[in-house]
Amino acid sequence: MKKITFWSLAIVLITLMSCKHEKVYNQIVKDETTGEDIYIGYVNVEGLKADIFKDFYNNGLHNYEPNDSLVQALKPYLEDITFRVIMGTWCSDTQEEIPRLLNVLYTAEYDPLNPEKFEMIAVDRNKKAGNINIKKYNIEKIPTIILYRNGKEIGRIVERFTNRPEADLLDIVKQK
Repeated sequence: MKKITFWSLAIVLITLMSCKHEKVYNQIVKDETTGEDIYIGYVNVEGLKADIFKDFYNNGLHNYEPNDSLVQALKPYLEDITFRVIMGTWCSDTQEEIPRLLNVLYTAEYDPLNPEKFEMIAVDRNKKAGNINIKKYNIEKIPTIILYRNGKEIGRIVERFTNRPEADLLDIVKQK
């Protein structure tokens, strides 16, 4: 009997450990300061298109026109670039800058829908992302857009773009 229980327990543990831990996207919580809904944790573009971020997403997508020559110059550099965006849906800079970033990426035919290439993590006003530990990213201001090449950080855009989004991105990817 003990042998059967041991093997049953072993099989259950191995099964649980081998299961891929799926990310949960677009969790909504109440902002402790305002009582309004905000995203916390992993967010995907589909979440930005709906619910609480929809108006900002649509405005940024339709009210910003990327410079075509800068986008064409940027495009070949994006092949081996991945992004991690730490943002707050409650933050006015996030509301303005992230849709503009997505607009540039769409125009450059980069796929921000691919979670292997483009990751967004939403934080609350205390820069907490639910059960996701973001301390290792040393976030000081929101949003922070981190660019990686081959797994190594090559640059950041913190809070706001200094120029046009496509110009700032091009400056980062060309230098490294």
